[in-house]
Amino acid sequence: MKEKLKTCPVCGKEMAAGAKACPSCGAKNKKPIYRRWWFWVLVVLVIAAVGSAMGSEDNGGTDTPQQETTGTPESGAGQAEEPAVTYTAYSVGQLMDDLDSNALKAESTYQDQYVELTGRLNVIDSEGDYISIVPQDDQFAILGVQCYLQTEEQRQQVLEMQIDQVITVRGQITSVGEVMGYLLDVDDFGA
Repeated sequence: MKEKLKTCPVCGKEMAAGAKACPSCGAKNKKPIYRRWWFWVLVVLVIAAVGSAMGSEDNGGTDTPQQETTGTPESGAGQAEEPAVTYTAYSVGQLMDDLDSNALKAESTYQDQYVELTGRLNVIDSEGDYISIVPQDDQFAILGVQCYLQTEEQRQQVLEMQIDQVITVRGQITSVGEVMGYLLDVDDFGA
C-alpha cells in the first residue's frame, strides 16, 4: 500500500499527507480551511441567514399591499379599524417551544397573526431598526422574535429600554422560520 505524499509548504521536501509535522523541518501539517468542521458550520449558517433574509424581504413586499387596501377606504373609518385588530397574548417562550417542536405548524399558526408578546429584551439595534426579544426564563437564548420598529415614536420608547428588561410588544408576525425565529412589525409597546 503506497502512502500519499505531499510537498511541505515550508521546506519544499516531500512528506506523508497524513503526517502531523514535516520530518525535515518540523513545520506543522495543517488541514486546509475547507476541511475543518467549523468552516462548514459557518458556511451553512451564512447560507441559511441569507436565505431567510431573502424570504423575509419577499414576505415584507406582499404585506404592504394588504395594509394599503385595508387603509384606502379612509373616509372617517380610520379610527374604527384600530379596535378591529385583536391581539392574542403569548409569551415568547411559547412561540419558541412551538417552533422547536414543529416549524411548519408554527408557521401556519402564527404567520400574519396579530400578537401581544412578552419576553426579555435581548438586542437593541444601533441603527434603531429593530429589537429582539427572547424567552424570559432562558438566559442563554439567542433565537427569538425580531421586532421591526415602524415609527420614530417607537424608537424613542426603545431609547428608554435596557437589555434583559421584560417587555410586551404588540404587532403582526410577518415571518416564521427555524433559522431566524419570528419576525414582527411593531404596532406598539404594552405597559
